[in-house]
Amino acid sequence: MTMKTFFSIISLLALVHGVGFVLLPEQVAASYGMATSASTVLMGRLFGAALLGLGLIVWFARGGSTESACGVLIAIMISNTVGLVVVVMGTIAGTLNSMGWVATLIYLFGAAGSGYFVMARSPQLLSR
Repeated sequence: MTMKTFFSIISLLALVHGVGFVLLPEQVAASYGMATSASTVLMGRLFGAALLGLGLIVWFARGGSTESACGVLIAIMISNTVGLVVVVMGTIAGTLNSMGWVATLIYLFGAAGSGYFVMARSPQLLSR
């Protein structure tokens, strides 16, 4: 897989989930087994807005320089690693239903993929 393909996949995942959380927070939360309230709907919409921003940043970084791509990859690696820990904890605690494991796979893909590309690109960056 190329870094451009990886960025495209991460971007599309973020954009689709972002739109879902912004427009249909109750339905998305229900698919994960979460109870909704006015505050969880608000938090869901804020999360969706953040996902939209992330998706757009990654989409526009697909054709960028190695230096800018590395910064985006590091940010994806850190945010997806934190998200991975949080979603695993939520799923194990029963806060999320079995859909939490789907989210776990998405976060794992983002963290591992970005970590791979950071490691693969490190020699090029260090030589500059």
